[in-house]
Amino acid sequence: MPKINTRRDFLRTAGLGTAASFFPAILPARPRRRPNIIFILADDLSYRDLGCYGQKWIETPNIDRLYRESMRFSNAYAGAAECAPSRCSLMTGLHMGHARVRLNESLRGQEHLLDEDVTVAEVLKQAGYATGFIGKWGIGTPGTSGAPYKQGFDYSFGFYDQRTAHGYFPDYLHRNEARVDFPENHGYDMARTYRHTKEDGAHEYDADGKFIPPGLRDPSKFAYSECLFQAEALQFVRNNKDRPFFLYYATQLPHGPVVTPSLRQYKDRDYPDLRHKEWAAMVTQLDESSSKIGGLLKELRIDDNTVVFFAGDNGYSAWGYFDRPRHQDDPFFHNKGPWRGGKFESREGGVRVPLFVRWSGRVKPGDCDHVCAFWDFLPTVAELAGVEPPKVDGLSIIPILTGRRDKQRQHEYLYWETSHEQAARLGQYHAFRPHPSKRTEVYDIVADPACTKNIAADRPDLVARFERIFREARIDSEWYINPGETKEQIEAKRQRALKAGQMIISRRPNGLQ
Repeated sequence: MPKINTRRDFLRTAGLGTAASFFPAILPARPRRRPNIIFILADDLSYRDLGCYGQKWIETPNIDRLYRESMRFSNAYAGAAECAPSRCSLMTGLHMGHARVRLNESLRGQEHLLDEDVTVAEVLKQAGYATGFIGKWGIGTPGTSGAPYKQGFDYSFGFYDQRTAHGYFPDYLHRNEARVDFPENHGYDMARTYRHTKEDGAHEYDADGKFIPPGLRDPSKFAYSECLFQAEALQFVRNNKDRPFFLYYATQLPHGPVVTPSLRQYKDRDYPDLRHKEWAAMVTQLDESSSKIGGLLKELRIDDNTVVFFAGDNGYSAWGYFDRPRHQDDPFFHNKGPWRGGKFESREGGVRVPLFVRWSGRVKPGDCDHVCAFWDFLPTVAELAGVEPPKVDGLSIIPILTGRRDKQRQHEYLYWETSHEQAARLGQYHAFRPHPSKRTEVYDIVADPACTKNIAADRPDLVARFERIFREARIDSEWYINPGETKEQIEAKRQRALKAGQMIISRRPNGLQ
């Protein structure tokens, strides 16, 4: 493993070394500021929830247009098979063998970034960018060193706590270090919303398809988090239109439990149950939020100098919001995609995600089979901004984005782990091992995308190479379960945290215990 720069090292050594190599090759001769950067990260978006990926029952015209105008990566991977670690990888450029956050929770609770960690926001601040985070953070609870306002963001607004973000009618959010209360949401019956996941019909909508929030003193007055986030994102863009900015817009949508302020155009459609209408409305709201950002860029005449990244944060999860067996495809939406597995599992179905990048006039639209992952984002935007990144696991994809494929560096492999599980991609092959004591499975994901045929017995050479990767691609984590640790070792770590008073308590939404 290469030595990872600390924040102190990075702040001392960061410079503008890459600007000369990148900008003259793709920008016109007239002076031009560095491009704005927006990353729209959808939460639990299924691979085929979007019309551009084949969805027939959910309308996403604006994202479909963004897709057509973008370079589309057919071999793109999340940082991890679940929310928080995937976001950590995106922000720090490290894969799961090196990342600070490796699961939604560690043996002592919800982990956070440390002062020594270097984020995308800190890298971009070196080039004079305004940096903003809006939405669901998940890698630093309020007051810890991992909170976004302590990790390079000039402005932050949203859910910092991973678990609190599992609801859309918050009692409070955070703006920078300050708590912002929403008394109109006090009393919201979150237990009923969770029950709706198990039994369709716990939610009520009026004749116009408007949601009737249970438990509120005045159901006509409420604050829906995604509407708040949309307004904040638009204001951040307006406030910073005259300088380079980075906006990390980490929407909750369409993460469950499913609930929406309006059923929209789906109100009277003949869908299997109410939850299908809600899921469709949530995805369509995501589509409209993306459209408003795009429209504002055009209105402010900064569209042609703004790079927009769009991705999902992990693999298929909709099964969990419709009370179905683990990873089962929805028989109506068929939104799972062809991959095996899903969220919480480091198989293809847990880590393969939609990703496309739009930069009008500079990134040529079309399909791209380049293999990339979330940990490539940090070095990519560092090159866009003209600063040297810290040492990370990612590789800049600027060459592929700018039509210089022959200059694009390739990953030797991609690596993931989820507690005892380990997985890697090497060329056209994906390997998965549920535990170091179990056999390694190998699949040819070009010939067999669904991973139905384990070829390990026929390719002992590949098995040996993957198992070497499983050993060499990682360092042990102090607080997460490492592959192969015994029950005794795991319990000893938990007890050490308890005795030291180091348990990190996260909170469930709307006062649930």
